[in-house]
Amino acid sequence: MRTLRSQELADSIVELIDRRGLGPGDPLPPEPRLMAEFGAARNSVREALRTLQALGIVDIRHGYGTFVGAASMTALSPSLLFRTRARSRDDLSGLRDLLEVRQILETELTRKLARQRDEELLEQLAERVRRMADPATSAAADGEFHELICTAAGNELAAELIRLFWSVYRQTEALIGAPRTPSDALVAKHQRIVDAIAAGDPDAIGEAVRHHFDEVRGRLT
Repeated sequence: MRTLRSQELADSIVELIDRRGLGPGDPLPPEPRLMAEFGAARNSVREALRTLQALGIVDIRHGYGTFVGAASMTALSPSLLFRTRARSRDDLSGLRDLLEVRQILETELTRKLARQRDEELLEQLAERVRRMADPATSAAADGEFHELICTAAGNELAAELIRLFWSVYRQTEALIGAPRTPSDALVAKHQRIVDAIAAGDPDAIGEAVRHHFDEVRGRLT
């Protein structure tokens, strides 16, 4: 019953934030006012706030008060990491799920760029591709490449999800062994994506993104 009450309070606090139009960084009412607002005990309010803090919805600053959080997708990282590892122990299904969702998102986001003629973006992508030839900067350049695409596509939520998936994948990649893609092949498959974007061809983009994921998919099978 206590857990149920805590969840109900957490939902009510979220509704209060929305009702009052509060944004990230805005202060929440102090505990006594929340207790009066919802007719709840102090411990119940504190438990609800801790639940929301774990989700990034509120930010508890001891000695200062409680504030609205940014609700970043990074708050989901521990649970997604646990799920991926737990469901990959026997048949790697957790990693397969992660890869499939990431490919779906990245394919559609990259296809959106076919309608743009953003020369600056193309140059930024090309610069990351060049850095992929150097093992010392390859991993960072690879991550930046995909983040640039997601940001340019203009979907903030999708960009956050891609960053989350990338982080979890990097932490679980050891389950399928080290990457087998030599640097020249890594460069080539990312350059193929850049060329497809430059050509403004959605079908070529979809094929280039699929090809990009083939190496990982092969390791999974």
